[in-house]
Amino acid sequence: MFKMKQLLLLGLSLILSIPAGAQFWVERDSDFTVPSSGISRFSIVDENVVWGIGYDGLNPNNNVQRFSKSEDGGETWDSGQFVLGEVGLGISDISALSATMCYVAAYPRDSDHQGGLWQTVDGGDSWTMLTTTQFSNSNSFPNVVHFFNDNEGIVIGDPINNQWELYTTQDGGATFTAISPANIPAPQAGETGYLAQKTFSGDSIWFTTSNGRLFHSTDKGMNWQVYDTPVSDFGGVDINADVSFGNPTRGILQTNDGTLYGTNDAGATWQLIVISGTGNPYGDNIAYVPGTNSIVSVGSDPDFSGSSYSRDNGVTWTNINTRQYVDVAFFNETTGYSGGFTSDQLTGGVFDYTGSVLTVDDSAFAKAVSLYPNPTNDVLSIQTDAPLDRIVVRSLTGIILKEASGNTQRLSLQDVASGLYLVTLYSASDTYTQTIIKN
Repeated sequence: MFKMKQLLLLGLSLILSIPAGAQFWVERDSDFTVPSSGISRFSIVDENVVWGIGYDGLNPNNNVQRFSKSEDGGETWDSGQFVLGEVGLGISDISALSATMCYVAAYPRDSDHQGGLWQTVDGGDSWTMLTTTQFSNSNSFPNVVHFFNDNEGIVIGDPINNQWELYTTQDGGATFTAISPANIPAPQAGETGYLAQKTFSGDSIWFTTSNGRLFHSTDKGMNWQVYDTPVSDFGGVDINADVSFGNPTRGILQTNDGTLYGTNDAGATWQLIVISGTGNPYGDNIAYVPGTNSIVSVGSDPDFSGSSYSRDNGVTWTNINTRQYVDVAFFNETTGYSGGFTSDQLTGGVFDYTGSVLTVDDSAFAKAVSLYPNPTNDVLSIQTDAPLDRIVVRSLTGIILKEASGNTQRLSLQDVASGLYLVTLYSASDTYTQTIIKN
């Protein structure tokens, strides 16, 4: 039920010898005092506040009940301890609402432990178990916690008696209600979830399973659908994957060998993406910059480590460097983080995005362009005050499907199959590319 790559000592030589990625990542001190510690999962509140779960980079099986928090946009970090009343509990997931309020899910590592949900209202100095979520079965195993706002949240656990154990709250955790089995498809034989394997956008949330399935809710966890994906297991030893959504319908799935699939229907169907460019995605974690076409991929495996980015929904990639990175999360186009390793006591352990390459194109040409409707059923309208030379429609693999002259204002896509495409407008001095969806 736990997915974490073995983070080998080999990574320490990379930490000491390779720059952190000029004009992209800046390495910060995570305030963890044990060498080779880092942050394995982030919860970003806003442009200033972010929390992260600590881990042991030399032996991920070691239990670490520590967190680190920044209140100044990642420049400085302060660590603390999850005091849950049982030092043997493992930390599953984290969801922060402010610098003072945060929720953490914990799972039992031994048969005599009881997992559940804890809350802090004093910045992590003390933690209180919220007994309003049951998780009282001896096999209860909380994996995911997410709060959509101060009041509405959800906790997701593995199946019990062939039913997923899910609880939602409408009052900040004062009370929780179990989701009826009628509202969520039943688990398959032996199917489980994974620690912190979730992604969310607005009121939508997704979680992954050991059977390669993706569960999806559009109403903050009240009702669910389930989809098959191109992978057989999201957290297996040989096969695993990560998924992220940039908006409630557009998502990306990355396998551990760097293969990418895209969806434009919230995960119901997936298309293989043939990548191009000078870089490549990596095999661990992937994250959309919310509301944009930009994606960042990271890897921690010493044989496949590094970070890279794409600005066109995963088609074209640029490498940043080949250091080891653990987890990646973005709040917007200027605020994002990735985990690393402390190279010695109090040095390193977290990376703060400080670049500008992910900023949405605000050139005069881009501002003058409007392509609508998107998604479209047939005709794509093209509106711009700038003179165009030509218009090109390409598949995600780069194959040109249509070309039109620059004076075209309505482009028929009737003979184009449903899917995700790139439309490029060419002027005498500039180009502009936008992803469009053909229904």
